[in-house]
Amino acid sequence: MKNLIFFLAIAGSLLLTSCGAGPGAEEPLDRDHLSELIQALNGTLQEQKDQERTDTATARDLADRAEEFAQRFPQDTLAPKFLFQAATASRGIGDFNKAVELWSKVATEYNSHRKAPEALFLQGFTLDENLRDTTRARRQYEAFLEQYPKHPLANDARVLLEAIRTGKSAGDLVEEFKQQQQE
Repeated sequence: MKNLIFFLAIAGSLLLTSCGAGPGAEEPLDRDHLSELIQALNGTLQEQKDQERTDTATARDLADRAEEFAQRFPQDTLAPKFLFQAATASRGIGDFNKAVELWSKVATEYNSHRKAPEALFLQGFTLDENLRDTTRARRQYEAFLEQYPKHPLANDARVLLEAIRTGKSAGDLVEEFKQQQQE
């Protein structure tokens, strides 16, 4: 009987190792299936946009899958798009550090992508508005203005940077500007 148990244990081990990693391990998705999964996750979140609560598990899965895609297929033109979507979803569920991290990847690793300027701006905005890290936010706004001085968000970055420098809210600065225009 001991020999039979020993034999079954050895046979089971051989079977598991010949089939790949242990039980529960999944084989990585190929590019197309991973892309489809990311798009489906993003679609699910878009459908929930008007709901009171967003599914945090779906948003986190989107972020993980987008990072996986960018790591496995860094040259793919979809990588920065997926990272940007994942950052937006992360911010939407209140995972502000993850959003900043993902936008940073878009802004630095994909700096020629059309979303790179917006990613850099949103890093600063999230650091400022949500994480209350005005030191890092100021650096991001300054970097944004240095790299993209004529971007449509440049005036917003200037106002937000001035708000950080003066300690006033952006709303206060806008009101002051309106009053100056009326005088």
